[in-house]
Amino acid sequence: MSDPRAELLSWIEADKDRLVSFLSAFVRARSPNPPGDTRAAMAVLRDFLAQAGLASATHAAQEHLPNLVAHAEGGGRGRHLVYNGHVDVFPAADPGPGERDPWSGAVEGGRLYGRGVADMKAGTAASVIAFAYLARVRERLKGRVTLTCVSDEETGGKWGTKWLLETLGDEVLGTCCLNGEPSGVGTVRFAEKGTVRLAFQARTPGAHGGYPHISKSATKIMARLALALEGLETMRPDEPEHVRKILDDPRTQGALDAYLGKGAAQVSRQLTMNVGVLAGGLKVNVLPGDCRMEVDIRLPIGLAGETVRAEVERIRAGFPEVSMAVMEAHSYPSSFCDPAHEMVRLVQDNAEALSGLRPVPTPSLGGSDSRYWRWRNVPAYLYGPSPRTMGQRDENVEVSEFLHVVRVHTLCGYDYLTR
Repeated sequence: MSDPRAELLSWIEADKDRLVSFLSAFVRARSPNPPGDTRAAMAVLRDFLAQAGLASATHAAQEHLPNLVAHAEGGGRGRHLVYNGHVDVFPAADPGPGERDPWSGAVEGGRLYGRGVADMKAGTAASVIAFAYLARVRERLKGRVTLTCVSDEETGGKWGTKWLLETLGDEVLGTCCLNGEPSGVGTVRFAEKGTVRLAFQARTPGAHGGYPHISKSATKIMARLALALEGLETMRPDEPEHVRKILDDPRTQGALDAYLGKGAAQVSRQLTMNVGVLAGGLKVNVLPGDCRMEVDIRLPIGLAGETVRAEVERIRAGFPEVSMAVMEAHSYPSSFCDPAHEMVRLVQDNAEALSGLRPVPTPSLGGSDSRYWRWRNVPAYLYGPSPRTMGQRDENVEVSEFLHVVRVHTLCGYDYLTR
């Protein structure tokens, strides 16, 4: 074919059944984190690349947490595109009577089911596939394309992307990063919130439940603290002007509500506080002497973690029975990059040409490994399938949406490395 972009699309169309089978096998290879053993799932990726005649290298600080890296050098000098995706997924509950196996990888009614298929095995598979097709036309590329598939995103990235960047440096840094985290095909993500995660411990002497005059209740103290912390949600960010313009745009607000649920546009600009763990007490008639609480605070762009921590400490000081510890591995600042970058336009142009829908630049509500590139001043963007079912019992993606993401990732990589 004279048109290389059309040739790439023709390969994807001819291979689509094989690509869906690859994703299904990837989902069936269990990789819940915790505990975090991703070796079986990573082997599926290595085998796919090997079948395409492509070498990959494993880099691991811990044996059960391998990270896969592969490179394809272009025929001339140019830019360096990095695809990034994670292999670890949320743990899955045992199926109830009549429920689908969470690791089935079943294809039914145009959807592929299984734990982690939305977050983010479909997106990671799309990046692996895009890399393989670009390697096939590498002589036409200017620069280098790199694939990074990591094992430790769900628990903070310490032994995954963070470790790779600290260990391999420029080999995996690139000039731009494209990630298939679930964004919804109508959005391309250029920013994400930061987090402050805190662990609180309330301690009192405790007593018999009939003797409340002997001791304060640790659970009641913690409940009052949780209510007091809700006041943090009134804190307002100081948004950078160009970010504010994007977030004020009705198209951005409409896309957020459409793809993340009504109210997402408002939440994207607000601090949110979630009590993820609240545990205390031994028995119904024992006045609790211990209570533990873990809190996840999401920081919008323009609100510093130090500012929030100071306010939390001011609130906590009113509860002398409570101690506090910062969960440092999961506490980090927000990140953003240029919403008008060339990669954003490439995603928009290719997605619109393929589907008729032009994605809108938006921030994410959750976190991703893209922040590690943004913190190093490398623009990083997310474009992946719908996030609506991620973490649910019957997590799934539309097969057509997965193949659409494959096409967009492949064409964007080709366009970026031939200009």
